[in-house]
Amino acid sequence: MHQRLSYVDGLRAIAVLSVMVFHARVHAPGVTLEPWAKECSHGVDLFFVISGFCLALPTFEKLRAGGHATFDTVGFALKRCLRILPPYAFAVGLAALFGTILMWRGIALPGGMPASFNAWDVVGGLLFLDRDRVELNRSFWSLAIEFRWYLLFPLALLLAVRNMRAFVTAIVLIAFAGELTRATSTDLGVLPAFMLGIAAAYIRVNAHPLARYAFPLGLVAVILALANEQRPHFPIQTNVGWHVAMFFFVICAGAQPALQRLLATPVLTRVGVASYSIYLVHEPIIAATLGVLQPAYGQFVATVVALTLGLAAGFALWFALERPLVRPEVVARFVARRRAGLNRLFALAGIPLGFALHAPSTSSGLTLVPSRKEAV
Repeated sequence: MHQRLSYVDGLRAIAVLSVMVFHARVHAPGVTLEPWAKECSHGVDLFFVISGFCLALPTFEKLRAGGHATFDTVGFALKRCLRILPPYAFAVGLAALFGTILMWRGIALPGGMPASFNAWDVVGGLLFLDRDRVELNRSFWSLAIEFRWYLLFPLALLLAVRNMRAFVTAIVLIAFAGELTRATSTDLGVLPAFMLGIAAAYIRVNAHPLARYAFPLGLVAVILALANEQRPHFPIQTNVGWHVAMFFFVICAGAQPALQRLLATPVLTRVGVASYSIYLVHEPIIAATLGVLQPAYGQFVATVVALTLGLAAGFALWFALERPLVRPEVVARFVARRRAGLNRLFALAGIPLGFALHAPSTSSGLTLVPSRKEAV
């Protein structure tokens, strides 16, 4: 059974706190965004790498321990829906209600929200339809990409298991296309971060020698990322240099006991556990608080209060909605009740219900064999 890694929660805390500091500077009235504050936005890149890492790690652990593992496509889809959708839908509804009240009263919406929105923006947001509409909360842009990434994840994992060299080659080709050709989009631009997370999980489980050099290689990656910022990236999370830097950060965190202990401190792990809920609600709260308090109390006091309120709102959402939904018994019951219906839907669409993965004793890599779950 896969056990939760405390230091990974610490990494999540670093990611969400970095993003919060970035937004506190972006939305501070009359403040020019400093270079160091701009770099805090790459907490989102760290989130992307952590996502791929955590999704792939259990499979690699099973393969390492027993030589075989089964990837349950239906169970994966249901668990991801339960994990992501309820808090996200609540955050969308809350933003819609808050924004509608302000628009009715003729009050300008706070930073992090659009000047106005309509019903299609709300519905499209709930369905992750992010073209030709505005986000009710600008931080939501990454959630649609994350959800689309889940559609690709089983195929990416299969390639990584079957042939890691081919998987790494695919990362290089995708990064090349995103940086140097017209075959570009935000989804393609951030895809290397997700895939590098899978590679980081493989390196941790197999104690790959690359982990020994993660720190110096990470420093080199940061230098290259900063140099690459001279080229236009929109959003700035499509800078593949930062993907590589965060990849080495995740590897280094798993390889250095001192860093693990630091990241596993209770304060960081508690923030990390609630990081998803914090991410969903923090930006408009920070922007509104800064707009109200900074003219009267100054930048420092307003920023401290804004960050505190953003954290408090995120913890409230986590406690009330996210925390109950991630309990193992709740997840198991949700999957059991909905598996039959999704099995039929997947079978109708020709999507395999699962894959059995083998780790042969030879050095040729891992092979994919059909799973009995494919039969319906």
